[in-house]
Amino acid sequence: MPKKKLLSVIIGLLISVVLVFIIFRNVNFGELVGALKGANYFWLLPNMCLVILAMFQRAERWKYMLKPIGAPKYKKLLSATCIGFMANNVLPLRLGEFVRAYALARNNEKVTKSASLATIFVERMVFDLLALLTILAVILWFIPTKFDEKFKLGAALSLGVAIFGLIFAVGLVMRPEGAGKLLTRYLFFLPDKIKEVVHNTVIKFSKGLMFLKSWHCTFWVSVHTILLWLAMGISNVFVFYAFGLDKPPYNLPLSASYVLLVVVSISILIPSSPGFIGVYHAGVVLTLGYYGIGTSSSEAVSCALVLHAAQFIPITLMGFYFLYKEGLSLGQLRKEALEKSGNDQSG
Repeated sequence: MPKKKLLSVIIGLLISVVLVFIIFRNVNFGELVGALKGANYFWLLPNMCLVILAMFQRAERWKYMLKPIGAPKYKKLLSATCIGFMANNVLPLRLGEFVRAYALARNNEKVTKSASLATIFVERMVFDLLALLTILAVILWFIPTKFDEKFKLGAALSLGVAIFGLIFAVGLVMRPEGAGKLLTRYLFFLPDKIKEVVHNTVIKFSKGLMFLKSWHCTFWVSVHTILLWLAMGISNVFVFYAFGLDKPPYNLPLSASYVLLVVVSISILIPSSPGFIGVYHAGVVLTLGYYGIGTSSSEAVSCALVLHAAQFIPITLMGFYFLYKEGLSLGQLRKEALEKSGNDQSG
């Protein structure tokens, strides 16, 4: 592993260790064990069902994103999706995104690795982010909460940035040559060789955004994105039920599950260990703290542990199942992903 990537792995591990220490330093472990034992784990069944269904829906959404350039079979999309999300849980550096692209490209000659990565990037950093920030903005502006005006303003500004990202993506696919030249113009201080690499990358990247030219594909990608995150927000509610957080003295509303969803989704962008250990739990504990559940309380920490496990376990098992079914090697995919993430010009 190159030194820069090794340093990134070490930094991620350190962040996870520090956050875990902060979360657990004032926790009464006797009360934590009691909270875990007292939970009604029946409510995890609907939670995990929605988590599993979300993987199928992600694959369905991906189908519309790839339709203009390759139209892979749904079962291959589902397989690659599950393998990629599993890889994020067990490999460092968020290599799951690259693993997902490689797992699909190995089975489909029409879909290049660069094009596949482009769809994944737009899916995660444009459509998903836009949906999450829209949900947060609606909650903050139209539902009574304890958040102050600065937080609401921040959410509105973030939503504006996400909308700009979508507009930029549309502009990129409509005029890739122009976008490439525009970027290199503003990167005038770089050597010509690097500017050429940037220009070629933009051209390759634009091929994965062809679906944005189709109103039909864009519409269904948007619909599946909205349904996906609405369902994931509901899935959090069942974990609240498991720990009785919907009852006095906490009375967590449905909106709290969506605020938690947004905060956690953003917090896992922070470098961390595989599986988002620490950053995921900190996002849950921080959100519950805003709703009056102490950040060092057994209820907040136990909820964070169970919520993380309820997503980590089924997604990881599904990924390993499809990895075995496809006859792929996680080690080989990891190697290819590391090479791709270091040199994004192949494919």
